[in-house]
Amino acid sequence: HKPHTHNMASFTQLVVVVVFIIHLLSSTDGCTNILVSKGASSDGTTHLAYNADSGSLYGSLGFYPAKDHPAGAKREIWDWDSSTFLGTIPEVNHTYNVVGNMNEFGLVIGETTFGGLKQLDGHGTGAIMDYGSLIWVTLQRARNCDEAITIMDQLVQEYGYASDGESFSIADGNTIWLLEMVGKGKEKGAVWVASRVPDGYIGSTANQARTRTFVWDDPKNVRYAKDVMTFAQKLGLYPADGKQEDFSFSDVYDPVSFGGMRLAEARVWNIFHSATNGGFMEYLDYAKGYNATNRMPLFAKPAQPMTVQDTMDHMRTHFEGTWFDNQGLLRKDVGAQSGNSAYRWRPLVWKSQNKSYVNERTVGVQQTAWTFVAQSRPSKPMPLRGLFWFCPDDSSTAVRAPFYTSITKIPASFGDPVGQEPAAAVSYGVQADAYKMSLDSAFWVWNLVANIAYGNRFKDAMPLIQSKIKDLQGDLFQKVEDMDKKAEAMYADDPSGTIEMLTNFSVTTGDDLTKTWLEFWMFLFSHLRDGFTNMPSTMPQCKPGETVNCTSRYIPQSEQTGYSDEWYARIVSDSDNAEHYAVHETSVSQEHAQWKLKRMEKLR
Repeated sequence: HKPHTHNMASFTQLVVVVVFIIHLLSSTDGCTNILVSKGASSDGTTHLAYNADSGSLYGSLGFYPAKDHPAGAKREIWDWDSSTFLGTIPEVNHTYNVVGNMNEFGLVIGETTFGGLKQLDGHGTGAIMDYGSLIWVTLQRARNCDEAITIMDQLVQEYGYASDGESFSIADGNTIWLLEMVGKGKEKGAVWVASRVPDGYIGSTANQARTRTFVWDDPKNVRYAKDVMTFAQKLGLYPADGKQEDFSFSDVYDPVSFGGMRLAEARVWNIFHSATNGGFMEYLDYAKGYNATNRMPLFAKPAQPMTVQDTMDHMRTHFEGTWFDNQGLLRKDVGAQSGNSAYRWRPLVWKSQNKSYVNERTVGVQQTAWTFVAQSRPSKPMPLRGLFWFCPDDSSTAVRAPFYTSITKIPASFGDPVGQEPAAAVSYGVQADAYKMSLDSAFWVWNLVANIAYGNRFKDAMPLIQSKIKDLQGDLFQKVEDMDKKAEAMYADDPSGTIEMLTNFSVTTGDDLTKTWLEFWMFLFSHLRDGFTNMPSTMPQCKPGETVNCTSRYIPQSEQTGYSDEWYARIVSDSDNAEHYAVHETSVSQEHAQWKLKRMEKLR
């Protein structure tokens, strides 16, 4: 599965230069996906993992109940990025049940924006189908990957594509596909290539088109727009006499830049390198952004079958133990602060003395609005086929709640009375948004926990969070296993009762998890507040009538955190700090000086 060689390097060099700056900047935000085929999973199900990365997006769970529609009904289309109205399209007679990004048949769709050539952007052209609407309209109408690909093509050809370059990850219970699409600018429609992940392999995509040359006569494994090459030739993006076997979708429509390598493809490298037990070292120079000719293969074969937990763990990563390490563990990095933080504030591209630099763009990142790992399970009865592990915010600090995609209601704490788009709204959702906070909102509760881990307290908070996730996620896995058995035994005799039971389970589990996670945040905040590490008191609080070996009020142990030796050395070496902060001797004794310092901190 290495990409074929081709003769386009000289033809695309100029285009690479033109799009370099645009791509460098557009790659600083966006999303990460993992695609796991049946043969690459430990349980024979497909996994699709997705981080929706946007600092201004409210991470609610969308819900589209199954519904019959009258003749002549219309479906409103709202742009997902800007939340502006684009138009209407005719509604179909019946739409399927959709929870988040997964429908009742176990079909799931994720995405990541690669942008592509600016001239092909469909925003503001009068087109109606943006990429977000393309996902959710398709999920309401398709039962499997083949139908989804066909419907997506039909929608953009008929109503126009109102977005730019997108990589769509599409999975059902048997197959999983990567579909990469780019618009035609002011011309109606879009061009695309869809590649099936070979059984036993995994895929990943992160803000860079990955499809290069492809097989043109294997519709079971590759599908494409009929004009995917001729459209490029018409625009002069590919030579008129160019051969099919040399045509590379990525090189033509999304030439790889430094940003495309370092800020996008490096995440794919991180996932592939980890899943193959270090098998992608030969592509490190590409992931660094140093060698654009050393492109990675489209898919990778993992060293061992992946569990759902493995997939979740890959979505938490920050380049640990690699050349990209930004925690200051393998190489000194002032950006990691004294707490060896893996996080960096935006923007990723910054300047010093008129030279541009980047921070690493990790898989787990603070601005994620919501994240999921979806399992499509074809061997299960219909109401149990789609299992959607979802939660808001940073995937690195995420405990994910399970939702069966046949359910008829979602937890209020995960819902949204406005919706990421109006059709996804639920009236009973908590009143909150990306600016207005509520402690009843899962989005805000998950954000509270995650933000404890950012900055100098990373090395103190992150191990506690990971330990709590491990305990809770393990418990949720067991609860789902138990519920599966109960529902399978019940389904044949009582299908509607089974769906009601699954609904109650999903709603109760989700709302209970929000409360549990809020309680955990309160513990973390108390434990790590104000730069101290606070622990239970060694002296009990006095009960009524007690006066000996106790205290009237509760006094926790509060340890000073300080900074690392390396951090103090940096402070001393900076500017005139060695003199500015130096402790100068006075005529008083050292004993008195030390006593004075202790009493200033109320210590003895």
